[in-house]
Amino acid sequence: MRLHHEHPPRPLIRDVTLRDGLQSIPEILTTDEKFSIFESLVNSGVKDFQLTSFVNPARIPQLADAEVFYTRAMDRGVHIAALVANLRGFERAARAGVKVIDAVLSASENYNRKNAARTTEESAAEVEIMLSRSAHVGCAVDVSIANCFHCFEEGVIDPKKVLTLTKRFHDAGARTVWVADTTGHAGSGAVADLVEKACHVGVDIGMHLHDTLGRAGENAITAYKAGARRFDVVLGGLGGSPFTPGVGGNLSLETALAVFAKAGIDTGIDDSKLEVARQRFKTAVENAQCRVAP
Repeated sequence: MRLHHEHPPRPLIRDVTLRDGLQSIPEILTTDEKFSIFESLVNSGVKDFQLTSFVNPARIPQLADAEVFYTRAMDRGVHIAALVANLRGFERAARAGVKVIDAVLSASENYNRKNAARTTEESAAEVEIMLSRSAHVGCAVDVSIANCFHCFEEGVIDPKKVLTLTKRFHDAGARTVWVADTTGHAGSGAVADLVEKACHVGVDIGMHLHDTLGRAGENAITAYKAGARRFDVVLGGLGGSPFTPGVGGNLSLETALAVFAKAGIDTGIDDSKLEVARQRFKTAVENAQCRVAP
């Protein structure tokens, strides 16, 4: 599949390995190990990251060093965001000096209650508060909507609900909304339809795709053709939801590079340099396993 443009717009490939990837494995990496992996990804050409999440460390101990890790990485000359799920996380991130905060909520009521202990409406109201406070604290707030297509408990998600949320956040000041296929069950037709309509709202659309049914690469190209220009990836396709068993890994960085290259789309990332990042990640996990061994 090759797009018929001499120079197609370059997609923004955002690495979320050190947030989404790490929260899916039991090993806890040190800040030094995380930073080493981060540096190798930067050296391969990755210029955009969702680096960590300001969440309760009792729930996700893999990300307990959020403040320290963000502070260490923030002057590396790349774009860095951090995820939050509520106002408490927003306040922590703002105090840490985070310049781009991703506020997450779910279009699935069941998932949102598990992930944030709130209804979707309660989370949406908190996101609006974050957007209203963002200029005062000196940050931008992007919004990530989970379960935009499907939920294991609720089935198919009505796209009108996602579009209503997208319009609501646009009107409150959001300029980027990330659309997530959290369970990895979206078909390409549903992806194309939702992305095209969401782009018309007036926000930049990013895609967070899971590969449960092996569709993540296909859905990435479909979303690109429909107008999305931002894509979350994870080294080696790690990831999943700690609150929803059965979810496959994220769109892998390697798959994203392959499908975009096949379509004639330059990403600016040197695939040959990723081996250093992969080896550092492997070594860090092995070291973590040794640290907790009896």
